[in-house]
Amino acid sequence: MATYKESKRERIGAFLAKYSAFAKAAFVLVLVFLVLGLSTIGTAQSTGKAYYAAKDSEVVFYLNYQNSKKLDKVYLNVGTMYTEIGSNSQLTFRRASASDPSNPTWSQTYLGTCKLGNIYSADGTGADSANYNWVEVFDLGKDGNKLSTTYKLIKITFPADMLVNEVVFMDEAGKVIPAYVTHGSLEGVVSNWQSFRKVFYNNEHYGDGMDTHKEYADPARLVDAQQTINPGKTVYSSFTQDEMYTLMQIDHILLGNFNPVGVYNANTDVGPLSVLLPMLGVLIFGKSAFGLRVIPVLFSAALVAVAYFLGKRLFKNDGFGFMTAALIAFGGLALTVGRLGLSYPIVAFFALASFYAMYKFFEKGIDGVQPVKSALGSVLLSGLFFALAFVADPKIIWLALPLIAMFVCGAVRRTRVYNAELRAIQKEMSDKNALEKSEDVMLANIEECEHKEKVVRAGFVYESKIIYLFFALSFIVATALFSVLLALPFNYSYIKLYEANPSSPTLGIFNLVGKAIGDAFHIDNVTKFTAGNASSVFGWLIALKGATLFSASTDAVYSAMNVQANIAMTFTALIALIFMASYTVLYFVTGGKNGAYASEHAPQVLSVFAVLLLGMVPSLFSYAFAG
Repeated sequence: MATYKESKRERIGAFLAKYSAFAKAAFVLVLVFLVLGLSTIGTAQSTGKAYYAAKDSEVVFYLNYQNSKKLDKVYLNVGTMYTEIGSNSQLTFRRASASDPSNPTWSQTYLGTCKLGNIYSADGTGADSANYNWVEVFDLGKDGNKLSTTYKLIKITFPADMLVNEVVFMDEAGKVIPAYVTHGSLEGVVSNWQSFRKVFYNNEHYGDGMDTHKEYADPARLVDAQQTINPGKTVYSSFTQDEMYTLMQIDHILLGNFNPVGVYNANTDVGPLSVLLPMLGVLIFGKSAFGLRVIPVLFSAALVAVAYFLGKRLFKNDGFGFMTAALIAFGGLALTVGRLGLSYPIVAFFALASFYAMYKFFEKGIDGVQPVKSALGSVLLSGLFFALAFVADPKIIWLALPLIAMFVCGAVRRTRVYNAELRAIQKEMSDKNALEKSEDVMLANIEECEHKEKVVRAGFVYESKIIYLFFALSFIVATALFSVLLALPFNYSYIKLYEANPSSPTLGIFNLVGKAIGDAFHIDNVTKFTAGNASSVFGWLIALKGATLFSASTDAVYSAMNVQANIAMTFTALIALIFMASYTVLYFVTGGKNGAYASEHAPQVLSVFAVLLLGMVPSLFSYAFAG
């Protein structure tokens, strides 16, 4: 007898038939958001490896002019500068002829100097957003002063300790002029390459006094990615000032136990996970816009997916789930800061995922048939997501308030169900004995009742132990454990930040982690746009235009958080809040279940409103106490 074998097309059709049209639309929405996000977050061109330049150190470049083209422009890409945020560092560029390589004569005025602001220039005389972005330090052709090919030697003097990613020299045809920084690299370029040994001596022996990370003293790092230059001002090719703090912290981790001279700045406004996750993208794709932003974009897409599941569970409708996901996908957070190398999408994902998991327990409790599996997917998962959110940004601690409230409500609901089961068992026994004449049968009914009560009570106690154990393990133990373990890569950074004498540390890891957590509650990462980014305690209500990519400044610098408010969305949210609050008040004032405003949808509406209010609480506290 022949057997029917289901075709591949039929299996796929059967699988898709299990999901509604809105579920499929939500999947497509997440996929499209992810693809568009990855396609538009920025270039994957990296500036190569960083060179550590000490204060007052000098580096000499030999320019190998092609086809007698003159030097026209000079570009510089610096990373971390160990100076005060907002202060200027003035670099000096001098030129010399290569006619006497053993003893060149350096010009005291030409090429000149350039000022770079650290993140931004407080007095306005230096370049803003200079860290990790390409800066055009000289445009010699603008004034008709293109440098003659006679001057093949360029010397840069660094005024402060800093990491320098790349230096690029371009000719009048717009092509990169090959530059060499060691006398050995000149072999095959000039016949007397060994005579340049003396002028390049400081370049090649600068790292002799470095105990660790000597690779950072290799001047070849200054010219290892010459063709990646992208001096555009758009967000596609440039980092925002907020992102520079993340890149700065990544550099600190990679430098490890290395003590620079000067002011040590770090990304102190967030937790370690907000740096470690973007760092993963940088390690894979390099220190590029794409490398820094790829992980946050993945979290933004995941946030859209969680929004669908939360909306579906809240409203008991796939259509509302899709609408919730769409509001997140096309909202200000996902399309602006959600596409940058910042902590916001990471924190938002973990927070919403924690909320969703706990809501499952709040709504359904745990399954009596599979209590461990059920509690794992609700209470334990919620706590683990909360722990990760806390390590991403300790200010999310306020999220514990609604989560604990939902946990308590879920536990109370379980207790009520348990008491109702006991009453039902006792009533069943009473009803049986009320009609029964035989004492033996009545005793048997009582024993059966007691046995059932014992079974129900044992199940309740077992389930209670599970949920309270999982709650403690995830919310308390996991949070503490993650906070310490994920802070270990930051140990040297914390020592430099919080030790009175970093060379002789006295604080233990727990003290350092405690100081770092406390520091996250004070906003210290100052940018040129800090005042514009400031918000009030009701900032949660302000919707943002997702399409706003640039500030109103003439230099077209993307200001990250300082995007335009979406007035229509803001008023819609406010009106919805007022109507839901009014309905809730009228519902209870008029008698609740028996009142004029009671309906079959009332429990669902009240549950949604309760969840929204619980979600609003941590937002209000975060704004109120973050400063």
